[in-house]
Amino acid sequence: MNKTRFFFFIVLVVLGLVPTKSYSQNFDYKENAVYVYNFVKYTNWAPRKSSIQIGIIGNSPVEDALKNLVAQKRNGSPTLSVRNISVNESKNVDVLIVSKSETDQIKKIAAITANLPILVIAEKENMSRFGVCISFFIDEDNNYKTQYQLSLRNCKQRKLSVSEQIQNNAVLIR
Repeated sequence: MNKTRFFFFIVLVVLGLVPTKSYSQNFDYKENAVYVYNFVKYTNWAPRKSSIQIGIIGNSPVEDALKNLVAQKRNGSPTLSVRNISVNESKNVDVLIVSKSETDQIKKIAAITANLPILVIAEKENMSRFGVCISFFIDEDNNYKTQYQLSLRNCKQRKLSVSEQIQNNAVLIR
């Protein structure tokens, strides 16, 4: 083996031993719960609601995180309740969270909730084409931060208006 090949061999071995930084590509569900809480706070339903029902389809850690957050903010207005629901119950809530594991049900959910004033939130990106208003995603280009996409068109079709604060922090989807 010549000296040049031997040098490159040693460099490759050494680089293979150097630890690299690894990021988890999972959501921080406590952070997502805060996002959802603020989405509710800064979304307007017509007529104004004194009570907001939040339904979660599928198993998601955001459910417990959101229940804890709602319990801490018990004196807020409107009052919020959080529960796990089936796909068929999706038309009976004001906010609908579709867990990542249930996004294969999104077409059925879209058909059931079409044009209803329901803020639909998905734990998977690029779901606006199915009537979803907000989609969470992990931004790999921004230190794996949780971000959200917002479809103003879907919100408008559902007769919901979201504040500029939500819009300014979103990746807007056409």
